[in-house]
Parts: sequence; structure tokens; C-alpha cells
Amino acid sequence: MPAKAVIFDYKTLLLRPGHPAAAETAALLHSLTAQGLQWCILSTDPLSPAQKEQIQQLGYPAPSLAVDQSHIADGKRRGSPAWIDAVTTALHLQRHELLYVGCTAMDWRTAINSGVMYQHAAWAASMPSGTTSLVAHAPGDVDRFLEMFLSGDPSWSHRADQGNWSLRSLLPASAKLPSTSPGPTFKLQDVFTYKRPVKIGDADARSILMLFVLANAYLEDLIPANPYFCIYPSSTSGQVSERLKTYLDKAAALFHGYYREDLLVRAADAPDTSLERWKASQGQAAQNISIATQAQTVHLGPGYRGKLGTKTVVVLDDFTTHGMSLEWARLLLTAAKTRRIVMLTVGKYGSRHTRYDLKDPSTLAPYQLNTLTADSFTTTSLTPVFDPQAQDRLYQRLDTILGSSED
Repeated sequence: MPAKAVIFDYKTLLLRPGHPAAAETAALLHSLTAQGLQWCILSTDPLSPAQKEQIQQLGYPAPSLAVDQSHIADGKRRGSPAWIDAVTTALHLQRHELLYVGCTAMDWRTAINSGVMYQHAAWAASMPSGTTSLVAHAPGDVDRFLEMFLSGDPSWSHRADQGNWSLRSLLPASAKLPSTSPGPTFKLQDVFTYKRPVKIGDADARSILMLFVLANAYLEDLIPANPYFCIYPSSTSGQVSERLKTYLDKAAALFHGYYREDLLVRAADAPDTSLERWKASQGQAAQNISIATQAQTVHLGPGYRGKLGTKTVVVLDDFTTHGMSLEWARLLLTAAKTRRIVMLTVGKYGSRHTRYDLKDPSTLAPYQLNTLTADSFTTTSLTPVFDPQAQDRLYQRLDTILGSSED
């Protein structure tokens, strides 16, 4: 489901007359109302008669809801999810149907403790120290963010769900999308494989694609409060893939404090699977790649022993083919009794996903390197649900937004 309501801290709205952002804030609120979105004001104390009059003088429409301390169960202070629950209860919504716009550390904490998407309103205050979030420099940025990332139903080209795990891929690996530079279109490989600088408007194409992945997962309620995020490690031990650096940046900005670089550990170098597959496709000598390659080189960080039983862990990667790396991550996390596992990629090659299972699960020690071989596993070929319209939907959304930005 798309976002249905926006929460504002009162300090982002109660601007002095003549403030440069006042007129644009009024336009934002009227735009939300016209789109059928509800909007809510949060304040510790009830709005005073003077503040209510100020809202009218600024030309704002009437809010759908105003929440203050008196509405909060057990009198809990800002930072508690109880504030978000007061909004969802009153508006009959779910947390993942909200966007929170604030300007203080307590706004930020309230949002992240609830698993609610958050933007910092830079027109109202500077970014508080110790916080990291997406930034709306002007009120219009909130409207544009909603339009681009939160205005439609979650869209995936490939999806699969079994037991406590979910797999989602945004697009087929061959997808072509509109761009501003260096040309009118680009392919996913341009930005992730060949590391070419591609712009969509004035934004980096990788950033846009990463945000679509994370926003879609948020709208589908795949990312609850207090998850762990991790990236499948590169083939070289001790290094994070440079092409996935944007994943770290965006995940940290949206869900600060929950990225765990040491959750999946590449303890020994391994062949680059992409390179070895390319060699084989060119008729060159290539190393045999099997899931044993991952089993003998990747394990969970021992510091997480006993800490995953209540967690949702989100594993991020740029591409998947048959899912060998993601499956090894899933097996490790399953052995560690992780509550829920979500695997997200930007692109997917092919139509199949291979599920791996251990013939004897007791042989897997998730917090240390294993001596498992390919014969230790059974395989099951799965066909994720494919949506042939996913690429066209994203293409049209980007094309429409690029067109409107040129007007």
C-alpha cells in the first residue's frame, strides 16, 4: 500500500510570518490534502489558541489529527513508539503507511524506534548531532519524495516467500531506465557492474535505485522497527564491495544504527563469482563455483551469538542469479534462529532461484568457518513470481518525474 499520512512535528509548521518556507509549506499541506493524504501535528503540549490561529494565518488546511502528551498511553515521552501508535490508532493506519517529518533528535528517535520512514526538515532546523536521516531541504522536497518513492504500491519484478524468509528483486538485470546524463537511458549494469556515473535529474542513479528498493520494502511492511541490515560481503576478506557502498549510505540514513557491517564476515578470500561466470561464458578456464565456496569462507560474526532470535535481518545485494550467496546467508541466519530473513536485490538475472538445504543441519556452525562441501547440500529449484510490468512502471514513474522537473 502507498503512504497514506504524513506526521509533522509542530516546529516544522509554525513558521513566523514571512519565513521563506511558509508559503511552500502551505502549498505542501494543500497538495497532501488534494491527493487524499491525511496529515498530523505532534506536539508535547496541546496547541495553544495562538498557535491554532497562527496555523490559520499561514493558510494551512485543517490537520487530520493533532496529538500531544495527553493522548499517549502511560504518559510516555517523545521517542516512544506510543506516539506513533496514537496516530495509527486514530487514523486507522499501519506504521508503514506513514512518513514522519521532524527537526529534532526526539522526532528522529520516535520514528526509528517505531520503524517509520523519516525525513529531517532542514528548513526548520539544522540536523541534530548524533542523527542521520534523509533530508528535505525545503517543504517541496517532501512532496517530491512522496511522489517518487511512496505514492504507489510496492513493485518488484521477482518475489518469493517461504517460511520465515522473503526474496525481492526490484528489476530484471537487463532493465533499461530513463536518465538525464550521460545519455537518455541506462542499464543496471552501467552503474553497478561498470561503475559509470549516471544521473537521474541531479541525483546519482544508484542512490535512486537503492531508495526504491528500501522504500518498496518499507511499504510492504518487510522492515519492522529495530531490524538489522547487512550486505553480503565481497569476494575479498575484510572489504565491502564499493558498488554496494550506496546501500550502506541509504540504509543508514533511513534506519540509522541498524546496519551491521560485521554480521556477515568474509573470513577468507573467495573467487569472484561474477568474474568466474564471465570466464566460463567466454570459454576461458574458470574455477568451479559452488555453495561450498561460500560455506568455507563466510560465517556470522560471533558477537551476534544469541542476539538474532527476535530480529528481522535484511540482507542486501546488487544482483542475484540463482541466489547462491543469498542462500548461504539465509542458512547461516536460520541456524542462528533468526526470527525473519528478508533478502533484497536491485536486479535479478534469469527466472529461477535455487534453494539450498543441508542434508544434516546439525553440521552447520554459523559463527565459524565450515568444511562443508557441495555434497553436503540438497537443492530445490524455485520460480519466483515474476511481474512483467515492474520495469515499465518504474520507467514511467521516472520518466514522468524527469519530465515534470524540466517544466
